[in-house]
Amino acid sequence: MIPIKIHTQPDDSTCGPTSLHAVYRYFKDSIPLGDVIREVPSLDEGGTLEVLLACHALKRGYRARIYTYNLHIFDPTWFKLSNEEIIVKLEQQMLVKKGSKLHRATLAYIDFLKLGGELRCKDLTIGLLSEYFEEGIPLLTGLSATYLYQSAREFGDEGGNSIYDDVRGFPMGHFVVLCGFGEDQKSIVVADPYQENPYFKDNYYEVKASHLINSIMLGMATFDANLLAIEPKIKEPIQE
Repeated sequence: MIPIKIHTQPDDSTCGPTSLHAVYRYFKDSIPLGDVIREVPSLDEGGTLEVLLACHALKRGYRARIYTYNLHIFDPTWFKLSNEEIIVKLEQQMLVKKGSKLHRATLAYIDFLKLGGELRCKDLTIGLLSEYFEEGIPLLTGLSATYLYQSAREFGDEGGNSIYDDVRGFPMGHFVVLCGFGEDQKSIVVADPYQENPYFKDNYYEVKASHLINSIMLGMATFDANLLAIEPKIKEPIQE
């Protein structure tokens, strides 16, 4: 198991920067959590996007590769194209599709590609996860918290807090870090910045691999559905 040490997120909207900070800590990057939270852009409705986390890592000199299953943003036929050609497609799409979140995500992906980020679309399988775990590389993922926790959907109150409500609520996204397999490849070890989550009540737990993969894919409902692999450009032996 990859020895990830994760803080509990300070509020309901900082799971992304807190997860990113845990990856930085693993690679012996001493940036404070508060700086990561301040520097990662947030959305108007709260939270952030995985691609914005990736851009932060690229600007700090890391390599960043995103495996995306987000069909809101990407057409499957685009992944045969170069970064420059994908950028053109994204710009064309913004001209014909509306939506502030779509446009915000699109602009972030354009930045990601210009910064040298790598974009992939590959079946999300145990084998793909294993490739990274065997190399000691944690995976930061954006997924459906609603499905992962099997909780009621949520809505935001006037104070910016998330309230569980099975009728008025909406699916909620979340970020966690994947640390490796359990005793066998049927379960995944998760480092979760939301300690008070309604299902596991802990920052660290194991979840069935099939359930986790479904949670990641259903993250498309909130513009997530991604895996982010971050690693230093010059790989050095990782020592804990």
